[in-house]
Amino acid sequence: MKKNVKWLILAALIVLPVSCTTPAKIAYLRDLEYDTPYLAKQAPELRLQVDDKINIRVFSTNAELAAPFNVTSGMTNESGQALANTSYTVDKLGNISFPVIGQMYVQGKTLNEVKEWITSEIISRGYIREPIVMVEMENFSITVLGETGQSVMPVEGNSINILQVLARSGGTTERSKIPDVMVIRTEEGVRMAYSINLQSRSLFDSPVFYLKQNDIVYVKPRGFRTSASIQALFSAFSPITTAITALTSIYILATKL
Repeated sequence: MKKNVKWLILAALIVLPVSCTTPAKIAYLRDLEYDTPYLAKQAPELRLQVDDKINIRVFSTNAELAAPFNVTSGMTNESGQALANTSYTVDKLGNISFPVIGQMYVQGKTLNEVKEWITSEIISRGYIREPIVMVEMENFSITVLGETGQSVMPVEGNSINILQVLARSGGTTERSKIPDVMVIRTEEGVRMAYSINLQSRSLFDSPVFYLKQNDIVYVKPRGFRTSASIQALFSAFSPITTAITALTSIYILATKL
């Protein structure tokens, strides 16, 4: 009986160090249950801020009527046609200067609100009966830092969420602190830091699940971080120290049983 117990303990001592070296798996959304409906919130509309760049174009069945609203840049294309300069930057006072209509205070307004305002002004002033106005964000970008790498990510369209940003940046690593990803947001001159837990379905309710222009996503590292050379040294000696520890334990146990 003692002999059987001895071999069981010896086997456990050999397997234990090996199992301890297996890295923990990264698990997102641990509390999200299958076949259970959850309320899906729509992405909020982006609201314009100082220094935002927007592209505004006006179209009409009569191109001559729309031309004054699409100011030429002085440059031409290969066919010799003048290129329109339809890019506008929100100034420090929150305004843009739009052709014909003049100064427009757009800070805090959505792209759709700006579109409806310009459309209403063109119609009410009698310039075009049925104009088509397009308003798009030009400088929508997210800065990503930390364990996912460093990049400034341009965003096409008007919405993106935290999971899409992390997927596009290569995902998290085993060293990522996924229960506490930081999102830094600046609005109206005030900077705020938010924490988002990638392991919980509560992330869908976070005010920073859907990201806004100029947000900063920082994926923190877990615990103490060593340099690459030190990590390589530990990796080289880890099997040796594990084997020595196991053999020492086996010898001591074998002599006592």
